[in-house]
Amino acid sequence: MTTKLTSTLYFIGAIIIAFTALVITYITTANYGNRMEQEIQAVYDNRTNVLSQYTLKLQEAAQIPEMYKADFKEVVSAALQGRYGSDGSQATVQWIKESNLHFDSSMYRHLQTLIESGRNEYQREETRLIDVVRVYKTNLGYVWTGFWLTRAGYPKIDLSKYKPISSVDAQH
Repeated sequence: MTTKLTSTLYFIGAIIIAFTALVITYITTANYGNRMEQEIQAVYDNRTNVLSQYTLKLQEAAQIPEMYKADFKEVVSAALQGRYGSDGSQATVQWIKESNLHFDSSMYRHLQTLIESGRNEYQREETRLIDVVRVYKTNLGYVWTGFWLTRAGYPKIDLSKYKPISSVDAQH
């Protein structure tokens, strides 16, 4: 009788351990899903912040009059988004010239430097966003992690919203 009791206790202990392991796995994976979705949103929001700061720097450097600021921001955004092809930043400088904003050649060089550094910083943020989304999608695709993330209701965000801005030219 003691052998049967001992076997039963071992069996119950094994079930408790297995159940505890599954609960811990679920909680850990759900926490991971939440952390990744928060990071994706933060990187996405920071990308907007980088664009805003970049636009402000260019406005200040070019001493853009108040009446031109909205148009200037639109041109800078379009240039960053690559709508003018690989020479998108030239459209910004062209707009400044066409708007009769006068400045000397040192101002032009300074603006070119700001444009290049702003585009580089924006590209880094785009790359970071791509990487964070890739890591999350990879984990969603794993058998074990993906199973638990799905059971926890992930993904809870629309991942198609978190992709880089690119021009039609860059996609061909």
